[in-house]
Amino acid sequence: MASKQEETVIDSSSTGHNAEKYEHGSSTKSRSGHRARYRKVYSFFGFSNGYNFPLYYDHHFKDGFALVPGYWYFFQRGRFHLAAILPAGILMALQFTPVIRHKAITFHRINGYIIISLILISSGGACVVIPQKQGGGARSAAQTAEAFLVIITTTGLAMAWWNIRRKQIDQHRAWMLRTMFYLGTIITSRIMNFVSAPVISLIDNFYGVWSCDELDFLYRNLALPFPEAGCPMRLLPNGTLDAGLRVAIKAAYNLERPEQYGSSLIQPFGANLWVCIAVHIIGVEIYLNLTPRETQRLRRVSYEKQMEAGFANPGSAGLTADRWGDAESWTPRT
Repeated sequence: MASKQEETVIDSSSTGHNAEKYEHGSSTKSRSGHRARYRKVYSFFGFSNGYNFPLYYDHHFKDGFALVPGYWYFFQRGRFHLAAILPAGILMALQFTPVIRHKAITFHRINGYIIISLILISSGGACVVIPQKQGGGARSAAQTAEAFLVIITTTGLAMAWWNIRRKQIDQHRAWMLRTMFYLGTIITSRIMNFVSAPVISLIDNFYGVWSCDELDFLYRNLALPFPEAGCPMRLLPNGTLDAGLRVAIKAAYNLERPEQYGSSLIQPFGANLWVCIAVHIIGVEIYLNLTPRETQRLRRVSYEKQMEAGFANPGSAGLTADRWGDAESWTPRT
């Protein structure tokens, strides 16, 4: 619609200023209508600003997390990772809903502790899976990225928890947002994976390394016959499967060969994860810097609550830059 209006303005420019004015007015009305409808949607959930509503939906995608072929071989050992992070994703959506946060403060607090506990349990499950070496050398990039993700999310939760204990609500908000952004990395990286898998298949020069035991586990779970042609030396002299035998698996977006399809998703995962971590770290800092009014509003609320609680340094009783760094001392505006 917008492109048609622009073409009309260009074509009718010779007819005079009135046509151009008409098109501009029509476009403005259209945009105003969209804004009004969007305002109704985010207002329904209790949001007073439209810029933070899209972030709300990031947490819903955790429900759609799916394991690629071959992952369950290792994930079954740390299955409580998924058992914890999936319900945490649902509860996060409730935690960031303003209607609940403002009108059900007790639920907000209890829900927050439950989320922190579930994320810590999930991180423990991730640590069980991290040492596994599925996919060969490409796995080392994913291992370092996953370990880094565990570190920064745990640090973010600790900072958020301490600040809310000190009633430093502005910093609690900042660190919870950082942590949720960091956790969203796993979703973005999965999306990138499904984009990059066909790309490396077209390059046609990527291979993963799987054990025969992984292949046997995958095909048995899919109720498919074992691919004997790809593993001619798979059997030991006693006729049992040589579980430790390694075979090269081509990374190809081939749904008829689940191990090749899985390999095409596993090989780029480490690189995708590092890129997404960087994007999310930068993105949340941009978002926080674009919302200084909300930060200042919450700092004033923190000041009032800390005064009521009798804390020293009200307004800066938590982990703030003016106490722990070289920032100017904060004073409430009159």
